[in-house]
Amino acid sequence: MATYRPDPANEWIAAVRGGVVLLAPSAAATEVAALWPRLADSDPIPAVLDALTSRGLAATPPFALVVRDAAAGSTRVVARGPVAAHVGAEVVSGSGVSTWAERVVAVGDAEVRVEAVGAGTAADAATSLPVVEAIVPAVSVRSAGVESIAPVASGDEVDEQTRVVAREGAAPAASTAPAPVAAPAAAPAPPAPSAPTITIPPAVAAAVTPAEQTIVPAEDTIAAPVSPPSPDALSELELDGDHDGLTVASVDLRRLRAERAARQGPAMPARSVPAPEPAPSSSLRMPDGSIEAIGTEVLLGRSPSVSQVSGVRLPRLVTIGAGDPDISRNHLRVAVEGDTVVVTDLHSRNGTHVVAPGKPPVKLRAGEPTPVLTGTVVDLGGGWTIQVVGA
Repeated sequence: MATYRPDPANEWIAAVRGGVVLLAPSAAATEVAALWPRLADSDPIPAVLDALTSRGLAATPPFALVVRDAAAGSTRVVARGPVAAHVGAEVVSGSGVSTWAERVVAVGDAEVRVEAVGAGTAADAATSLPVVEAIVPAVSVRSAGVESIAPVASGDEVDEQTRVVAREGAAPAASTAPAPVAAPAAAPAPPAPSAPTITIPPAVAAAVTPAEQTIVPAEDTIAAPVSPPSPDALSELELDGDHDGLTVASVDLRRLRAERAARQGPAMPARSVPAPEPAPSSSLRMPDGSIEAIGTEVLLGRSPSVSQVSGVRLPRLVTIGAGDPDISRNHLRVAVEGDTVVVTDLHSRNGTHVVAPGKPPVKLRAGEPTPVLTGTVVDLGGGWTIQVVGA
């Protein structure tokens, strides 16, 4: 059985259904309630991401989503902002991530704990309450397994999202006027289906306020906005769309590139035989002396991984410093943009230094793409270095 700690400040809500736990701010209660039917899907992650990012990345609220896959024996976690999900010994946090962090943990039966970071001492002192299937004001949720999903009565599918089911006594202490639930004396005939409504606990409804819109520079926005962006915004989006290396934002890069190419002038005349893809102009000399072609993009680290990609090829994963704790799992990104090699430290634990020919060492700023010259030595720490060389 799952348990949750109520949020006296009514700042966070949690949805628990089956093997899914979703934690989000109370300001997103309308979106969470609308997602209630989709949380019973075999893979609710696309629906949750589409709903929460519908107004653009700048307006996307912090959230944590945990989905148990009993068939695969694994657990998928998506986290954005000051939230953390503990799956067994693994911790996935959205803090310091410009988009969101996503990871697949190869355990499906471990205890899961989802919590808001820094929720306050009042919430820490709150008594944990049981919950089977509900949307409740909560700052943390513990789940020991997949709960059974209550069946939907015939004719009620349209209003399924209005059903909020809580274990007896599960109403939070901070709720001042909880709605009593009483069984009817006799089961009346079901009414004719009407327009769907959304029912949430009173404490959550009181906390729902219009979300404040935040204006941010175009270079900080990765997901495509609702309205068509300006040409300048598209250009900046394409060139500065990198992030922390933990995820790849779900944005249609092919469409953006096609639109930018259309603005730059007419396409080249059609050829009967397509031109071959150009060979990589730069490579990396690895610590053992071997040469790795950069191609489009290379991801280096102790155990590099990419969990989500949309519309582009996967970067080539190169392991360096295996078993060395000085090297982070995802440590460094190397890409070729035009004729320039660009390196980005992926918020590694010990940082990355570059030494250009004839120049003193310089430490990279985490998450900031930095162009480098041929002959530059990149020091990842722990004695592990690579060098940018020509083709």
